[in-house]
Amino acid sequence: MGLLDDLKKQADMVISQQLSHLSILQESIKLVDAKMHQTFLYLNDLLKQLAVLKPINPTVYSIPGVGDFQNLGFAESFINYRKKKIGDKDYYDFITMFIRWDSPESLSVERDMPAAIQKVNEALWSFGLKFTEEKIKKPGGGFEKIKFTVPGRVTCDITITADHDNARLVLKGKHFFRLGPDELRIPAGDIDETLLEELAKMLIGQPSVLHKYRVATL
Repeated sequence: MGLLDDLKKQADMVISQQLSHLSILQESIKLVDAKMHQTFLYLNDLLKQLAVLKPINPTVYSIPGVGDFQNLGFAESFINYRKKKIGDKDYYDFITMFIRWDSPESLSVERDMPAAIQKVNEALWSFGLKFTEEKIKKPGGGFEKIKFTVPGRVTCDITITADHDNARLVLKGKHFFRLGPDELRIPAGDIDETLLEELAKMLIGQPSVLHKYRVATL
């Protein structure tokens, strides 16, 4: 076999590998898109029901060094999606949604030492919570302590992205398992009615098997 024949054989192998990869990617795109659509329809219907029922979320949202939010009630929600063109067709790119949980009660804490004041301030900022600070002065004048007031409100923000290359849905957001960020990576093939029910449980603060999809580094 001559050099040219050898190069042709190598080129044919490369082309074959490229076609195989393209075929796998196309199947992945179709599968992920179908599961994104199924997920959006389910969540859209779920939020409509929650708006009527207005359930109480049993999750205890703990703020280290400050206190806990408990028994927050459903206040409002939103969901939407965006598509992008791949080739000559439009496919799901991502789904965005939020659920806001409210309570008429606020958390109030007072701190008088600079280190303790800074610790509370950093904790509240790290979770993206709104709060107010009130300086309390001594009767004779001068600074005595700071009172932090945190409204009873937690907003669960989530973005579900179509990861076509890896045939999965990537869910990133905050305040759904706990206060703070989390990420789930769910293989598209795992998504069915049973798993979507687990997603609904997670969103309303019930025990859910979706913990197993969490990214360990977060």
